[in-house]
Amino acid sequence: MARVTIGSYRAASCLLAILLFLLHDPRLGAKEPKMTAEELVARHLASLGTPEACAAAKNRIASGTAQVTFHMPKPGQLIGSSRILSQGRMVRIAIEFGPGEGEQLVFDGKAVDVGQLQLRVRTNLADFVHHYNVVLKEGLMGGTLTTAWPLLGLAGRQPRLDYAGIKRVDGKPLHALTYRAKRDAGDVQVALYFHPETFRHVYSEYRLIVRAIMVQGKDEMGKSLPDTSSQNDAYYKIQEWFDDFRTVDSLTLPHAYKLSFSRRGSGQAVIFDYNIALTQMLHNQAMDPRTFVIQ
Repeated sequence: MARVTIGSYRAASCLLAILLFLLHDPRLGAKEPKMTAEELVARHLASLGTPEACAAAKNRIASGTAQVTFHMPKPGQLIGSSRILSQGRMVRIAIEFGPGEGEQLVFDGKAVDVGQLQLRVRTNLADFVHHYNVVLKEGLMGGTLTTAWPLLGLAGRQPRLDYAGIKRVDGKPLHALTYRAKRDAGDVQVALYFHPETFRHVYSEYRLIVRAIMVQGKDEMGKSLPDTSSQNDAYYKIQEWFDDFRTVDSLTLPHAYKLSFSRRGSGQAVIFDYNIALTQMLHNQAMDPRTFVIQ
Protein backbone atom coordinates (compact mmCIF):
# COMPACT_ATOMS: atom_id res chain seq x y z
CA MET A 1 0.00 0.00 0.00
CA ALA A 2 1.31 3.46 -0.95
CA ARG A 3 2.29 5.65 1.97
CA VAL A 4 0.72 9.13 2.16
CA THR A 5 3.25 11.57 3.53
CA ILE A 6 2.56 14.89 5.21
CA GLY A 7 4.17 16.69 2.28
CA SER A 8 2.08 14.94 -0.36
CA TYR A 9 -1.10 15.52 1.67
CA ARG A 10 -0.37 19.24 1.94
CA ALA A 11 0.38 19.47 -1.79
CA ALA A 12 -2.89 17.75 -2.64
CA SER A 13 -4.77 20.05 -0.28
CA CYS A 14 -3.26 23.15 -1.92
CA LEU A 15 -4.14 21.84 -5.37
CA LEU A 16 -7.72 21.16 -4.25
CA ALA A 17 -7.98 24.67 -2.78
CA ILE A 18 -6.80 26.21 -6.06
CA LEU A 19 -9.31 24.16 -8.07
CA LEU A 20 -12.16 25.17 -5.75
CA PHE A 21 -11.13 28.83 -6.06
CA LEU A 22 -11.12 28.63 -9.85
CA LEU A 23 -14.49 26.90 -9.92
CA HIS A 24 -16.01 29.66 -7.84
CA ASP A 25 -14.25 32.48 -9.73
CA PRO A 26 -17.04 34.36 -11.57
CA ARG A 27 -14.63 35.14 -14.39
CA LEU A 28 -14.08 31.44 -15.15
CA GLY A 29 -15.83 30.42 -18.33
CA ALA A 30 -17.02 33.95 -18.99
CA LYS A 31 -17.14 34.63 -22.72
CA GLU A 32 -15.57 37.70 -24.18
CA PRO A 33 -18.33 40.23 -24.91
CA LYS A 34 -19.51 40.07 -28.51
CA MET A 35 -18.49 43.01 -30.61
CA THR A 36 -21.34 45.29 -31.60
CA ALA A 37 -21.89 46.87 -34.99
CA GLU A 38 -21.28 50.27 -33.42
CA GLU A 39 -17.91 49.20 -32.01
CA LEU A 40 -16.84 47.69 -35.33
CA VAL A 41 -17.75 50.87 -37.20
CA ALA A 42 -15.92 53.02 -34.65
CA ARG A 43 -12.74 50.94 -34.95
CA HIS A 44 -13.01 50.98 -38.73
CA LEU A 45 -13.34 54.76 -38.86
CA ALA A 46 -10.31 55.08 -36.59
CA SER A 47 -8.37 52.97 -39.11
CA LEU A 48 -9.16 55.52 -41.82
CA GLY A 49 -7.84 58.50 -39.94
CA THR A 50 -8.82 61.10 -37.39
CA PRO A 51 -12.30 62.66 -37.58
CA GLU A 52 -10.61 65.90 -38.62
CA ALA A 53 -8.75 64.23 -41.49
CA CYS A 54 -11.91 62.48 -42.72
CA ALA A 55 -13.93 65.70 -42.56
CA ALA A 56 -11.22 67.67 -44.37
CA ALA A 57 -11.50 65.51 -47.52
CA LYS A 58 -14.38 67.25 -49.31
CA ASN A 59 -13.70 65.50 -52.59
CA ARG A 60 -11.32 62.89 -53.99
CA ILE A 61 -9.91 61.98 -57.39
CA ALA A 62 -8.32 58.53 -57.58
CA SER A 63 -6.82 57.56 -60.93
CA GLY A 64 -4.76 54.73 -62.32
CA THR A 65 -4.74 51.75 -64.63
CA ALA A 66 -7.45 49.16 -65.25
CA GLN A 67 -7.54 45.65 -66.63
CA VAL A 68 -10.62 43.58 -67.36
CA THR A 69 -10.47 39.80 -67.61
CA PHE A 70 -13.47 38.03 -69.14
CA HIS A 71 -13.95 34.43 -67.99
CA MET A 72 -17.39 33.59 -69.40
CA PRO A 73 -18.98 33.37 -71.88
CA LYS A 74 -15.84 34.15 -73.91
CA PRO A 75 -12.35 34.55 -72.45
CA GLY A 76 -10.56 37.80 -73.14
CA GLN A 77 -8.65 40.71 -71.67
CA LEU A 78 -8.40 44.48 -72.15
CA ILE A 79 -6.09 47.13 -70.68
CA GLY A 80 -7.22 50.67 -69.97
CA SER A 81 -7.51 53.42 -67.38
CA SER A 82 -9.64 54.17 -64.34
CA ARG A 83 -10.84 57.19 -62.41
CA ILE A 84 -12.94 57.19 -59.26
CA LEU A 85 -14.24 60.66 -58.47
CA SER A 86 -16.32 61.66 -55.46
CA GLN A 87 -17.55 64.77 -53.74
CA GLY A 88 -19.67 64.39 -50.66
CA ARG A 89 -22.21 61.72 -51.59
CA MET A 90 -21.71 62.14 -55.35
CA VAL A 91 -19.71 59.43 -57.11
CA ARG A 92 -18.42 58.61 -60.57
CA ILE A 93 -16.67 55.32 -61.30
CA ALA A 94 -15.11 55.42 -64.76
CA ILE A 95 -13.31 52.42 -66.25
CA GLU A 96 -12.30 52.99 -69.86
CA PHE A 97 -10.74 50.76 -72.53
CA GLY A 98 -11.33 52.95 -75.55
CA PRO A 99 -14.15 55.02 -77.10
CA GLY A 100 -17.46 53.56 -75.98
CA GLU A 101 -15.85 50.66 -74.13
CA GLY A 102 -15.95 50.27 -70.35
CA GLU A 103 -18.04 51.51 -67.43
CA GLN A 104 -19.52 54.85 -66.43
CA LEU A 105 -21.40 54.59 -63.12
CA VAL A 106 -22.62 57.91 -61.71
CA PHE A 107 -24.63 59.18 -58.74
CA ASP A 108 -25.20 62.93 -58.76
CA GLY A 109 -26.62 63.11 -55.26
CA LYS A 110 -30.18 62.51 -56.43
CA ALA A 111 -30.25 59.87 -59.14
CA VAL A 112 -28.07 57.09 -60.55
CA ASP A 113 -27.09 57.05 -64.22
CA VAL A 114 -24.95 54.62 -66.19
CA GLY A 115 -23.18 54.82 -69.52
CA GLN A 116 -23.91 52.82 -72.62
CA LEU A 117 -21.72 51.06 -75.13
CA GLN A 118 -21.43 52.06 -78.77
CA LEU A 119 -24.52 50.06 -79.72
CA ARG A 120 -26.50 51.85 -76.99
CA VAL A 121 -26.63 48.80 -74.76
CA ARG A 122 -25.45 48.59 -71.16
CA THR A 123 -22.71 46.36 -69.84
CA ASN A 124 -23.81 43.64 -67.43
CA LEU A 125 -22.49 45.61 -64.47
CA ALA A 126 -24.10 48.88 -65.63
CA ASP A 127 -27.41 47.08 -66.17
CA PHE A 128 -27.29 45.71 -62.63
CA VAL A 129 -26.47 49.13 -61.14
CA HIS A 130 -29.21 50.72 -63.26
CA HIS A 131 -31.88 48.38 -61.88
CA TYR A 132 -30.47 47.98 -58.37
CA ASN A 133 -28.97 51.39 -57.77
CA VAL A 134 -28.73 51.02 -53.98
CA VAL A 135 -25.11 49.83 -54.32
CA LEU A 136 -24.07 53.18 -55.83
CA LYS A 137 -26.73 55.50 -54.38
CA GLU A 138 -25.87 54.37 -50.86
CA GLY A 139 -22.14 54.98 -51.41
CA LEU A 140 -21.24 51.30 -51.03
CA MET A 141 -19.53 50.60 -54.35
CA GLY A 142 -15.92 51.69 -54.27
CA GLY A 143 -15.64 51.34 -50.51
CA THR A 144 -13.41 53.84 -48.74
CA LEU A 145 -12.06 55.03 -52.09
CA THR A 146 -14.93 57.54 -52.22
CA THR A 147 -16.07 60.29 -49.88
CA ALA A 148 -19.55 58.78 -50.18
CA TRP A 149 -18.60 55.73 -48.06
CA PRO A 150 -21.75 55.32 -45.93
CA LEU A 151 -19.99 54.46 -42.67
CA LEU A 152 -18.67 58.03 -42.67
CA GLY A 153 -22.21 59.40 -42.46
CA LEU A 154 -24.53 56.89 -40.86
CA ALA A 155 -26.70 59.57 -39.25
CA GLY A 156 -27.80 60.81 -42.64
CA ARG A 157 -28.54 57.33 -44.00
CA GLN A 158 -29.76 55.38 -40.98
CA PRO A 159 -29.19 51.89 -42.37
CA ARG A 160 -29.69 48.72 -40.38
CA LEU A 161 -26.32 47.31 -39.38
CA ASP A 162 -25.80 43.86 -37.84
CA TYR A 163 -22.51 42.41 -36.71
CA ALA A 164 -22.31 38.84 -38.07
CA GLY A 165 -19.14 37.69 -36.29
CA ILE A 166 -15.94 36.36 -37.84
CA LYS A 167 -16.42 34.85 -41.31
CA ARG A 168 -13.84 33.28 -43.60
CA VAL A 169 -13.37 34.82 -47.03
CA ASP A 170 -10.83 33.14 -49.30
CA GLY A 171 -9.63 31.31 -46.20
CA LYS A 172 -9.02 34.52 -44.22
CA PRO A 173 -10.97 35.40 -41.05
CA LEU A 174 -12.72 38.77 -41.34
CA HIS A 175 -15.24 40.74 -39.28
CA ALA A 176 -18.58 40.65 -41.11
CA LEU A 177 -21.17 43.42 -41.06
CA THR A 178 -24.50 43.19 -42.87
CA TYR A 179 -25.87 46.44 -44.28
CA ARG A 180 -29.52 47.13 -45.04
CA ALA A 181 -30.35 50.50 -46.57
CA LYS A 182 -33.26 52.36 -45.06
CA ARG A 183 -34.77 52.94 -48.52
CA ASP A 184 -34.73 51.13 -51.86
CA ALA A 185 -32.78 48.15 -50.55
CA GLY A 186 -34.91 45.65 -52.47
CA ASP A 187 -33.61 42.09 -52.40
CA VAL A 188 -29.93 42.98 -52.68
CA GLN A 189 -28.02 41.47 -49.78
CA VAL A 190 -25.02 43.56 -48.71
CA ALA A 191 -22.17 42.36 -46.51
CA LEU A 192 -19.06 44.36 -45.60
CA TYR A 193 -15.89 42.74 -44.27
CA PHE A 194 -13.06 44.14 -42.17
CA HIS A 195 -9.55 43.03 -41.26
CA PRO A 196 -9.60 41.42 -37.77
CA GLU A 197 -6.63 43.46 -36.49
CA THR A 198 -6.51 46.73 -38.44
CA PHE A 199 -10.29 46.99 -38.98
CA ARG A 200 -9.70 48.25 -42.51
CA HIS A 201 -12.50 47.56 -44.97
CA VAL A 202 -11.06 44.91 -47.29
CA TYR A 203 -14.03 43.18 -48.95
CA SER A 204 -17.66 43.77 -49.94
CA GLU A 205 -20.20 41.37 -51.35
CA TYR A 206 -23.57 42.01 -52.99
CA ARG A 207 -25.92 39.12 -53.73
CA LEU A 208 -29.25 39.00 -55.51
CA ILE A 209 -31.54 36.19 -56.60
CA VAL A 210 -34.10 37.03 -59.28
CA ARG A 211 -36.73 34.32 -59.16
CA ALA A 212 -37.97 32.89 -62.45
CA ILE A 213 -41.54 33.98 -61.74
CA MET A 214 -40.29 37.57 -61.51
CA VAL A 215 -38.34 37.56 -64.76
CA GLN A 216 -39.74 39.94 -67.39
CA GLY A 217 -41.78 41.64 -64.69
CA LYS A 218 -41.13 43.87 -61.72
CA ASP A 219 -39.82 43.19 -58.27
CA GLU A 220 -41.57 44.02 -55.01
CA MET A 221 -40.17 47.56 -55.16
CA GLY A 222 -41.90 48.14 -58.48
CA LYS A 223 -38.63 48.29 -60.41
CA SER A 224 -38.17 46.68 -63.80
CA LEU A 225 -35.91 43.68 -63.66
CA PRO A 226 -32.81 43.15 -65.80
CA ASP A 227 -33.73 41.70 -69.17
CA THR A 228 -33.31 37.93 -69.21
CA SER A 229 -34.55 35.36 -71.69
CA SER A 230 -34.56 32.30 -69.41
CA GLN A 231 -37.24 31.15 -67.01
CA ASN A 232 -34.60 29.94 -64.53
CA ASP A 233 -33.64 31.80 -61.37
CA ALA A 234 -30.82 34.29 -61.94
CA TYR A 235 -28.04 34.49 -59.36
CA TYR A 236 -26.03 37.72 -59.25
CA LYS A 237 -22.92 38.29 -57.18
CA ILE A 238 -20.66 41.34 -57.12
CA GLN A 239 -17.46 41.21 -55.07
CA GLU A 240 -15.02 44.00 -54.24
CA TRP A 241 -11.54 43.52 -52.78
CA PHE A 242 -9.37 46.34 -51.41
CA ASP A 243 -5.64 46.15 -50.72
CA ASP A 244 -2.33 48.04 -50.86
CA PHE A 245 -3.25 50.59 -48.20
CA ARG A 246 -1.22 53.80 -48.15
CA THR A 247 -1.43 57.09 -46.29
CA VAL A 248 -2.62 60.09 -48.32
CA ASP A 249 -3.31 63.41 -46.59
CA SER A 250 -3.43 61.64 -43.19
CA LEU A 251 -5.97 59.08 -44.48
CA THR A 252 -5.21 55.37 -44.94
CA LEU A 253 -6.75 54.38 -48.27
CA PRO A 254 -6.52 51.35 -50.57
CA HIS A 255 -4.67 51.65 -53.86
CA ALA A 256 -5.57 48.20 -55.24
CA TYR A 257 -9.20 47.57 -56.13
CA LYS A 258 -10.70 44.46 -57.70
CA LEU A 259 -14.34 44.17 -58.72
CA SER A 260 -15.81 40.85 -59.87
CA PHE A 261 -19.21 40.34 -61.46
CA SER A 262 -20.99 37.04 -62.01
CA ARG A 263 -24.42 36.02 -63.20
CA ARG A 264 -25.45 32.39 -63.32
CA GLY A 265 -28.58 30.37 -63.77
CA SER A 266 -30.41 32.56 -66.25
CA GLY A 267 -29.33 32.52 -69.86
CA GLN A 268 -25.63 32.49 -70.61
CA ALA A 269 -23.32 32.66 -67.59
CA VAL A 270 -21.33 35.90 -67.32
CA ILE A 271 -18.17 36.26 -65.23
CA PHE A 272 -15.54 39.00 -65.42
CA ASP A 273 -13.09 40.88 -63.17
CA TYR A 274 -11.87 44.47 -63.12
CA ASN A 275 -8.44 44.96 -61.58
CA ILE A 276 -7.59 48.58 -60.80
CA ALA A 277 -4.23 49.90 -59.63
CA LEU A 278 -4.47 53.48 -58.41
CA THR A 279 -1.35 55.56 -58.94
CA GLN A 280 -2.59 59.00 -57.89
CA MET A 281 -5.01 60.20 -55.23
CA LEU A 282 -5.86 63.88 -54.77
CA HIS A 283 -8.15 65.72 -52.38
CA ASN A 284 -10.05 69.00 -52.54
CA GLN A 285 -9.53 69.68 -56.22
CA ALA A 286 -11.65 72.01 -58.34
CA MET A 287 -14.29 69.87 -60.06
CA ASP A 288 -16.31 70.63 -63.15
CA PRO A 289 -20.06 70.59 -62.33
CA ARG A 290 -20.50 68.15 -65.21
CA THR A 291 -18.24 65.59 -63.49
CA PHE A 292 -21.26 63.75 -62.13
CA VAL A 293 -23.33 63.93 -65.31
CA ILE A 294 -23.09 61.44 -68.17
CA GLN A 295 -23.06 63.41 -71.43
